[in-house]
Amino acid sequence: MRVATIHDIFRSSVLGMPEADPVIGHWFHNRFLQILRPLRVEVERVSILANGEPSLLEELAARHGWPPDKSGWAHVFSHPDVVNLIMPMLERLRTFDLVLGFEMPPNLIRALNAHGQRLIDISIDPIRFCADLFLRMRSNDSALQALLAERSAPPEQVVAGAAELKARMQPLPVQSEAIVFAGQVPDDSSLIAGSRIQGAAPFVDQVNEIAAGRQILLKPHPYAPGNPDLVTLHRALPKSRFTRDNIYALMAAPWVGAVVTLSSSVATEALYFDKPGVRLISPDVEFVEPGVIGPFQRIDGRASSASFWGELLDQAVQMPSRASPASPLRRLFGASWGLPRPATAILPSPLSRGETTTNIQPYCVFGWSGTEPDGVRSDGTLAVLQMPACNDGMASTLVLTLSAFAPDANRQQELTISSHPAGFTEKIILATAERRELQIALPPAPIGSTLEISIGIDAALSPKQQGINSDERRLGIKLHRMAIV
Repeated sequence: MRVATIHDIFRSSVLGMPEADPVIGHWFHNRFLQILRPLRVEVERVSILANGEPSLLEELAARHGWPPDKSGWAHVFSHPDVVNLIMPMLERLRTFDLVLGFEMPPNLIRALNAHGQRLIDISIDPIRFCADLFLRMRSNDSALQALLAERSAPPEQVVAGAAELKARMQPLPVQSEAIVFAGQVPDDSSLIAGSRIQGAAPFVDQVNEIAAGRQILLKPHPYAPGNPDLVTLHRALPKSRFTRDNIYALMAAPWVGAVVTLSSSVATEALYFDKPGVRLISPDVEFVEPGVIGPFQRIDGRASSASFWGELLDQAVQMPSRASPASPLRRLFGASWGLPRPATAILPSPLSRGETTTNIQPYCVFGWSGTEPDGVRSDGTLAVLQMPACNDGMASTLVLTLSAFAPDANRQQELTISSHPAGFTEKIILATAERRELQIALPPAPIGSTLEISIGIDAALSPKQQGINSDERRLGIKLHRMAIV
């Protein structure tokens, strides 16, 4: 049997990310080469790159006017008009008995199915809170799909995992009623709906309606802490604030009423914590026509064993006499993300009246980069500080010492600094290398409550954009120290 491995080749090509082909392609191929080796099947990685360049698809994109950016990727990913156009470059796949694909685009599935090519589409299952990951698989071959369904993990397995996590999860302190909006990685293929990459802006009113007057907690994705969708929501929704709490602790909190997201897997996970999960979009990858491919089946750690694949593919397994046990899927895929930890985020200590600190990073909740010797730089158009209320519960003044990133003497940074709890909004202008002390009057607040200060920096720009160096951070200000008086 000859088996080909492939991934989202359109992302590697049209999106202008040729580096993704050797990274993702080799990663997926090596994982399954390791699993399938005892079956003695021939496994080959297939790429459409020519000498490391995505010339085939780039030529096709140029011919049909597809933009060589994210919008072009989304169009080729799922638009029905593209299916017949891409098949000629996939002819080599038709020589294999089976194609194993990782996160296959709908159009790749449609094109291969139209030519009678058997395939199995594989991705990480949305349930990530159990001790091990699950894979999800689907096939266009009815016999393979039936075998996958027979081997799917029982729902009780997931329910037990959720119960075990809730039993050891450190509860969050009681807060006012809230909903959680879960952010995502901006280039996630699950954000493609209607052959377009979707953002949060069209859904602001819907999120506000779901909140129904409750607090809106914005939870950044750990791999995309500066997601612009969260900036959009924070600016448009006065009752929103950022949170660093563990996503599973939030879902377990009785005062959280719903989990909302564009398309994140947490919407699926929320149901196991007795919370409604609201997906604002329907990802194209989830809804390939039933006549083309079967529904996803949740497969547990057996998917990393040769015996599982031997039964699935009707191939004899020739295991060595001292074979190692199958690796957990987390280890096999190198995926520590989604691994639940019982500890929740620990808030920084409140500043005492008269105290000054240069240890600013613990208070930086969104839109900041790493600590530098003389402070912390903002990264993006919004930077947010969160701090516990003054430990005497009385009114106080927060003093921020700021300077601007401005690459030349003629450039300035205009900042909008605001705090909804404090009823404070002020615009200031910082010139190059000027240090400014900004005083923010903070109202009395209960001990243990949290105050949030937002700094809008619309003119943030990167040193790379200015031709200074290769730094791609969108810099605006540097915060040197904070004090409470």
